[in-house]
Amino acid sequence: MTTIKKIEEMFGNDFNYSFDEFKKEKKIQRRKPQLKHFIWIPSLIYKRIYWILPKILKDIFFYFSTIHKSPNTKIFAKTRYEEFRILLDIKVSNLIMKTIPKDVVINVRKSFDSGFAIFNLSNISEINPLIDNVIEYTNPSHAGAQPYFKDGKEKKISNSFSAYYSFSEQDNEKINSFLEKNLDKDFNYHLSALAGYKCKLTDMNYSLSIVRGENSNSEMHQDTYGSVAKGFIYLQDIGEGNSPFEYLEGSFMDATYRSEQTNRAIINGDLFSSGSTRLRDKNLDNAISRFGIKTFTGSKGTFVLANTSGYHRKGAHNSFKPRIMLACGVERKGIISKLFLNLFAIFKFKVFQR
Repeated sequence: MTTIKKIEEMFGNDFNYSFDEFKKEKKIQRRKPQLKHFIWIPSLIYKRIYWILPKILKDIFFYFSTIHKSPNTKIFAKTRYEEFRILLDIKVSNLIMKTIPKDVVINVRKSFDSGFAIFNLSNISEINPLIDNVIEYTNPSHAGAQPYFKDGKEKKISNSFSAYYSFSEQDNEKINSFLEKNLDKDFNYHLSALAGYKCKLTDMNYSLSIVRGENSNSEMHQDTYGSVAKGFIYLQDIGEGNSPFEYLEGSFMDATYRSEQTNRAIINGDLFSSGSTRLRDKNLDNAISRFGIKTFTGSKGTFVLANTSGYHRKGAHNSFKPRIMLACGVERKGIISKLFLNLFAIFKFKVFQR
């Protein structure tokens, strides 16, 4: 029996564990601290400072940071605060297009403007041993896919289950090696365009995603105000009823619309929706009419790469099988970091362009 078939049976119709019960069965892999882990300390301090600051100070001092997903106060929600920084992020992210070679710039521009790119991988079964192992050595997390909608009611969704298993550094490197052999040489240009700064495949980190039923990611939402590159590699054939990734094409480019939705949520006191802004009911219908929805069905090995500052969701799940895929992404960068990285990349490109 193949790895994916085993997972489908394990998490299929007769699967009746709760997430917490399943988590307790896993062995915790403890790793010895390494010198490179200490570089995380400034980031942890930065986040701690953010969480303890009063809301008004967050709005003032963290304007350029991706950790500050939306205005925290109605004072700023009633201004063009959010719209200006979305526009600024788009302009700074667009600088990366100045580093794209002429022979691929048209295709990469399409990715940047639409907010996504699609690739196809062959021989995906080569990474099955890594998938087998990650379930054994990693405790799962929800990774934001909670078994309720983020409408403040926290009403549990029946038959909802999601588990994300993070790969070790060594296995991340093995996955990247596999992808480097199977992806087009221009992949890094598309990745950089969607992330909004110069980056490459080897900057990606991976997790195994196993999802059944609906969860909070079933709601149409944006991750944060600034460009974020995430990838989804299908490990099964994914049809319309098996939670395909869905995206509102080009929505990340509409700063006025996005800021209006976020500001309205804050002013109305919908704090559960304002950070990673949710679209519901008539707002959702209007957004789909405005942008058009792209549903990424595809065969095993389909690789969708998207800028998830645009509106996206996990599609409807009407299958008895769990949806299984590799979720991946690069580090989020704020506007200032992107600016310096992109200016340096432009300088290098002008000096050493091929």
